[in-house]
Amino acid sequence: MDYYRMITDLFMNITLITALTSMLLAQVIKVIYYLIVERKVNFYHFFEAGGMPSSHSALTCSLSMIVGLNSGFDSILFAAVAIFSSIVMYDAIKVRAEEVGHTLIEVGAGGILGIVISVISYLYFVR
Repeated sequence: MDYYRMITDLFMNITLITALTSMLLAQVIKVIYYLIVERKVNFYHFFEAGGMPSSHSALTCSLSMIVGLNSGFDSILFAAVAIFSSIVMYDAIKVRAEEVGHTLIEVGAGGILGIVISVISYLYFVR
């Protein structure tokens, strides 16, 4: 097995990199958002679940969008990841709201962030 090729392929996977970038950017934005709201730096927000924007929604919406742009919005793969994204976002709004206080606005902001990052990534790296 060619491990070098496997690792290289992993780091060249634009779909994976785009989705993870969206998640990490959402976590960085949380720190900045709560810096403004709380008027103090608290890096705990980088590691917390929940909050503004939702990193889970950013990740899954980014994945759905980049897959749709690459594979087509009529593909079976897009349908699968879009349903996965819907479940994650529903869970964040309905189930996790009681645990970590996720709101529709936080989940929506994460979703929009993920979509925007995917479009930028697609236009810059793929197209």
